[in-house]
Amino acid sequence: MERYVKDQSALLASARLALAAAAALAATLFETGAQPTTREVTVMKAARREAARRQRRIMYNDDGCHPRPYTSPDEFLGLRLKQLLGTQVDTICYCTGGSGVFWGHIPETGELIGEYVGKADAAYVKDICKGIAALRKLGTDPLTLAVEFGHTNGMEVFWSCRMNNVEDSFAAWCHPRWKREHPEYLLGSREDWDKYAYTDPRKWWAALNFEIPEVRAQILSIFEDVCGRYDVDGVEMDFFRHPRFFPPTTDGLPVAPEQVAAMTDLVRSIRAATENAAHRRNRPLLISCRVPLSVERAYAIGLDLETWLRDDLVDILVIGGDLGPMAMAPQLRTMVELAHRHGARAHANIGGSGMQKRQGYVEPEAWWAAATNAWHAGVDGIYTFNLFPTEPNERFSILGAPEELRGLNKLYAIDPIEPKNLWGFNRSALVIPDRLPLVFGPSGRITAILPVGEDIVANAPAGKAPEARLGLRTAGLVDGDSIVVRLNGLPPVIAEARTPLTDRSRASWFDVPVDPAAVRAGDNRIGLAVASKRALDTSALLDRLELHVDYH
Repeated sequence: MERYVKDQSALLASARLALAAAAALAATLFETGAQPTTREVTVMKAARREAARRQRRIMYNDDGCHPRPYTSPDEFLGLRLKQLLGTQVDTICYCTGGSGVFWGHIPETGELIGEYVGKADAAYVKDICKGIAALRKLGTDPLTLAVEFGHTNGMEVFWSCRMNNVEDSFAAWCHPRWKREHPEYLLGSREDWDKYAYTDPRKWWAALNFEIPEVRAQILSIFEDVCGRYDVDGVEMDFFRHPRFFPPTTDGLPVAPEQVAAMTDLVRSIRAATENAAHRRNRPLLISCRVPLSVERAYAIGLDLETWLRDDLVDILVIGGDLGPMAMAPQLRTMVELAHRHGARAHANIGGSGMQKRQGYVEPEAWWAAATNAWHAGVDGIYTFNLFPTEPNERFSILGAPEELRGLNKLYAIDPIEPKNLWGFNRSALVIPDRLPLVFGPSGRITAILPVGEDIVANAPAGKAPEARLGLRTAGLVDGDSIVVRLNGLPPVIAEARTPLTDRSRASWFDVPVDPAAVRAGDNRIGLAVASKRALDTSALLDRLELHVDYH
């Protein structure tokens, strides 16, 4: 990682010089406002590529749905932007809404929140309406203020758009008029909300159908509107907020090639819109997109990442979707290599949805481990989602630098994800190889892969030494059963139960002391076997595996 940091610093210094020269030349070339020549296009493309290479230690996503009221610019900035000052956040991705209704900018294409907000709606929704109205009287809006704040304080600002918001399936206040007037644009109907469980894709009826040309045209017009009126440094296509775009995903099927091609045409048109805006304003405009954790899974829902990268349609991939950040390193390595092969940047998505909300990993040590794994996989930075600093938060001063993470206590783990418990709109985008739970089955044996993104011995702070311990949580084991653990092919060790097993099955924790020198920087293979005198059934499983690294 030290070599990476040094190489990155040299690269950024060179990139800044090249970008400044390219931007100066672009300003001279385009000041007449004439149609750009081939040479002018080439110069702007070079400026964009240099801009894409700048340092982004942390890209911070703000979803614009603020839980507290505001009536002035200063109050707005104090909600959760001023807290970024002095941190490692280099880029703010400010989300203003999606699918037609916006609560973070005043649109000329699309609709401003307010028309369908009623007395029964949540207080924060009403507060957002009041806040935008107050800023509007002052001739500004949240996106404008976010951009001004970022630029004043040396941060980039991207406009982030939810490509297919489905929350209007249950929240009428964000169901836009154009959807109401054109129900044929949707993947379902209002009655579906009451018919199906939340784990069923059909429940989320308000998703737009991107195979319809009018839908794609509307989305493109929204991007053209923002790119033409706001001084953003880039735009973000958030394909993972609600990753459902075409009818086959309703039935858990991959989309058709012509549907993939339709989405690629939209992305190509959005790139053209950003390039046109860049020529008009004489500086580059980047494209970032938040996507699933594999090329295959992305393609199955309509996102042809390989074509997008090959044809220079995107500059930054935000990888992972925040559903399984703890042990995504093996897939992350593949995705990072793909992005870098085409000259794009790659960021690992770590955030509140995948950590504390679903898995309970609220402790900083878990975040340090997830970020260390990501940096070891070769990413260019960390992207946070659903992590909002309403007050100073140490994560924003540590996650974005491998040298800050070195020597900190860590909690490495494998993500416990039950697909059957996921909301229906996420199911088609999930990538979960090697995740928990793992069922022991009749053989009583399983193998788990635990990524550890560092040499825990070499990274020990001066005067300290690491202590390592495996924690295992099982279900379906009873008195008389035991677990044998084999780490990276070393001699087997019997795990010690924290509390004695009984004749009734229950969740049980086991601990295994680990020689720190036996832990590999990379993937660690952990073989587990249940020693039992009885035949095991599917209730015997492992649903937590954690490596605690503490320095003493």
